[in-house]
Amino acid sequence: MDNPHPISIGALVSGLMSDFRCLLRQEMELARHEMEHERHKLSSIMIQSGIGLLLGMIAILFLLLMVVHLLVTYTNLPLWACFGIVGFISALGTGGLLYRVARIGAGLRLWPFRTFHSLKEDIRWIKERVLSTRT
Repeated sequence: MDNPHPISIGALVSGLMSDFRCLLRQEMELARHEMEHERHKLSSIMIQSGIGLLLGMIAILFLLLMVVHLLVTYTNLPLWACFGIVGFISALGTGGLLYRVARIGAGLRLWPFRTFHSLKEDIRWIKERVLSTRT
């Protein structure tokens, strides 16, 4: 049975190229949206961390001064020793907080992995279709 509407090879190739350009445009748009989403997460983390650090440092400063005065009042330690004890404990706490920030930062993705995986799959699919039409 003959096809009543034969399609030329040129039309097929032209349609394939048009579809490929459209697919590439869509993948680039997906990559842009994915990167924008990650950038918003990063800026939110930075702003909240900055505000939290500022307020936390002010509060901790006053609390640490209070602890130093309590140690001086209720122990026979000299003032410099009380500051040393409080400073050492503060350094341990700072280390713990920095460790948590590093763990949060490790979860950031600054590269659009899903988009590139999708693009690789699309290219693989196109290759399979093109090669399957040759046989």
